[in-house]
Amino acid sequence: MAGTFVFPDDVPTLTDADVTLRAHALSDVDAAVEQCTDPLSIEWTTVPVPFAREDAVHFVTEIMPGGWRSGRELGFAVEATHPSGERRFSGSVSLRVHGDGVAEIAYGLHPAVRGRGVALSAVKLLLDWGFEVQGFDVVLWFAQVGNWASRRVAWASGFAFDGTVAKLLLQRGVRHDAWGGSLRAEDTREPKSTWNEVPVLESPRLRLRPHRESDATRFGETVFDPRSRHFNGRMKAIRDIADGSALILRNVDGVARGDRYNWTIAHPESDLMIGHIQLFDLDGLDDTAAKLGYSVHPDSRGRGVLTEALRMVVEWSFRPVEDGGLGKRRLSLTTAASNKASRHAVEQVGFVHVATEPLAFTTGEEGFEDTATYHRLNPNWAP
Repeated sequence: MAGTFVFPDDVPTLTDADVTLRAHALSDVDAAVEQCTDPLSIEWTTVPVPFAREDAVHFVTEIMPGGWRSGRELGFAVEATHPSGERRFSGSVSLRVHGDGVAEIAYGLHPAVRGRGVALSAVKLLLDWGFEVQGFDVVLWFAQVGNWASRRVAWASGFAFDGTVAKLLLQRGVRHDAWGGSLRAEDTREPKSTWNEVPVLESPRLRLRPHRESDATRFGETVFDPRSRHFNGRMKAIRDIADGSALILRNVDGVARGDRYNWTIAHPESDLMIGHIQLFDLDGLDDTAAKLGYSVHPDSRGRGVLTEALRMVVEWSFRPVEDGGLGKRRLSLTTAASNKASRHAVEQVGFVHVATEPLAFTTGEEGFEDTATYHRLNPNWAP
């Protein structure tokens, strides 16, 4: 179990292919400044703002060595090959010791090596050493809500996603909600759930792609306009959402949990969001089926956008898995009986009205009306 250490003598060197974990050194200072003044580092970590060279010197000569000497934080410099071909400082990873066999992992990378698997290799090296050599029983992970890069690395390393803790993380005087996860010594270092990969689907008129934060304003306009609120405003999923950014966060979270696919319907040239379409309930009682949901921006209604987007999603959903599709047997949806635009669009792409539930659809502030249920079967599906 972790105790106190002599720095740098007791800091091991850990290597996996191109990635090496080692003790921090003065030679890391310039690259550390580059990392800590990068916009994403400022957004998601607690680096001082502004960050000067003296801060980097203090980090590598005082903070990291002090963590080892006290036994409170076991931090490593990450070294990897940069795009220039030079091997240099590429970030830091550490285990913050909580006691009683529990530690908390922290990691951050230099912008030059992000998106290349360096973080995943570094985290797995650190976890193996922490569990096997230091004898930790549980390692915790926390990240500010919205830090998808950190969450993706934790997921790929085998962490279970344990939910959200309100106002847990303090960043430069402001508290933020945190995602949390955990990994046990006996767990594998592989993902414990599916993180859906939302494919880009294209036609001459439309481009269906994953959500981006730049969609937030128009997403809010789409969902919160009077017509959308009349038909969907009392749904809990809409009622409790504050704005377009919160909608995107919720939808991307569903993708990360593996329980849905969400697309922005975009103009193929301007990339402007003109609607949203989703598949959900992928693993319900019938895992060969899925449900559809959708909305179109007010300035794009009445132009066939929904009909075409539905056609694209249906084709991909019914396409066999071996051909890059989802391989579903059945798709279904519900809509208000009075929503003529919605009903027309789904009927245009082959959905059949199969049921009506009296007074089952909430409308407006307090109304109820009949729910129309539609479905479409995949004629080429085979078990």
